[in-house]
Amino acid sequence: MHRLHVKIFLWFWLAVVVVIATLGALTELTHTRAEDDKRWQDKYGPRVHLWARQETQILRRDGPKGLERYVGSIQSDPGVLNFIFDADGREVLGRPAPPRVTAIVAAMAESATGAQDVDAAERIIAERIVDARGNSHVVVVDFPSPSVLSRSLFEFLSTDFYTTGIDKAGLGRATAVVAVAGIFCFLLAQHIARPIDRLRSAARRIADKQLQTRVDSSVIDRKDELADLGRDFDRMAERIEGLVTAQRHLLGDVSHALRSPLARLNVALGLARQRSASGEATSIHLDRIELEADRLNSLIGQLLKMARVESGVDLEASTEFDLAHIVEEVSADAGYEARHRGCTVRFTESSACLVSGAREMLRGAVENVVRNAVRHTGDQSAVEISIDRREAAGEWLAAIRVRDHGPGVPEAALDGLFVPFHRTANGASHNDGTGLGLAITKRTFEVHRGHVSAANAADGGLVVTLELPLQRHA
Repeated sequence: MHRLHVKIFLWFWLAVVVVIATLGALTELTHTRAEDDKRWQDKYGPRVHLWARQETQILRRDGPKGLERYVGSIQSDPGVLNFIFDADGREVLGRPAPPRVTAIVAAMAESATGAQDVDAAERIIAERIVDARGNSHVVVVDFPSPSVLSRSLFEFLSTDFYTTGIDKAGLGRATAVVAVAGIFCFLLAQHIARPIDRLRSAARRIADKQLQTRVDSSVIDRKDELADLGRDFDRMAERIEGLVTAQRHLLGDVSHALRSPLARLNVALGLARQRSASGEATSIHLDRIELEADRLNSLIGQLLKMARVESGVDLEASTEFDLAHIVEEVSADAGYEARHRGCTVRFTESSACLVSGAREMLRGAVENVVRNAVRHTGDQSAVEISIDRREAAGEWLAAIRVRDHGPGVPEAALDGLFVPFHRTANGASHNDGTGLGLAITKRTFEVHRGHVSAANAADGGLVVTLELPLQRHA
């Protein structure tokens, strides 16, 4: 995957290569070849003159063997070829020479001693030498052709800096370098900034209450850190939209849930007044008022508890404790309450599960599930509860399993079990209470980085599974 830092690195080096290529092209286009040839001749002409005199002396003194050693030392420089011819035009060391070299040797047969023939285009210098004995030789040195890469960056920018300062050609080259670098930097900045601008635009639209806004696909398809940021942004936007939508639904459900007992309270109060005016007994209506008041009190208490869970205020007092002890305590309390229906609560399995969080909040969440199971299990049946440790995706979890032997829940209604005020197909609340108990349980485990799920058992009844991450050292 091409990450952002790799892209920046590749773009940087691409810019360097393009700048070097631009410099080379400009140098080749603007550099005067005649000036270059003159400078080259002034530099290497004296060297060839020295080599020619030394080679004729070595040949006379040490013979061909000594000359061969000396020529070999010169030709150790990459691309340099050194030949020496006698008066008859034969190469003294018997080496084959290129046609351009033999042509120069033939042309110099009658030239004066010490005279040089320079072919600047081919980078060849030849000189005729006559020694003290009157023997004539022609020494030819074939240099490699000049390469753009052999010139330094400083030469590219200003070839004649030391003698004439920065001329117009050098200034033009420097301007071209700055222009090319500026274009590539602009493209790189635009490449990085464009998706950031789109993320910012999406954030502004969400701030303007356009919650359905998502990041443009051109950002998501980049396959770098900005694409990861875009995907995280989309998940955040989906979460915000879901929370706001859930809040709206919750307000509507709360309004409906509060309106019903209040309406019944008003009816009961009116009837009580009528009976009181006529002298009839009003106790039945007062009992109804008391029942509806209790329902309102319970509903408001659950709403306040839901608000505390959503805000996470109880998490500020997190402690480390064994979740198995809480499950065992809740099982014992629920078993005592289930006796009047002839039911039992069996705590069948237990493993020490050290977790961190709000102890009482988690206790209440587990208790909601167990009480719901006791309420819906069949008469003379048992509610089975267990807790153990399991590994999932490289993480150890405490898994609580609560199973009843009741009628279960329609498959289509399973996903709505933990939604506030959810009602099943028959119009009844899933737990015949306030409709918030299981929703509070789900949210409590979510704020503790846990998970809640429900499924129908194969032989009847409902199985609710509560999972919570264990402490790492446990």
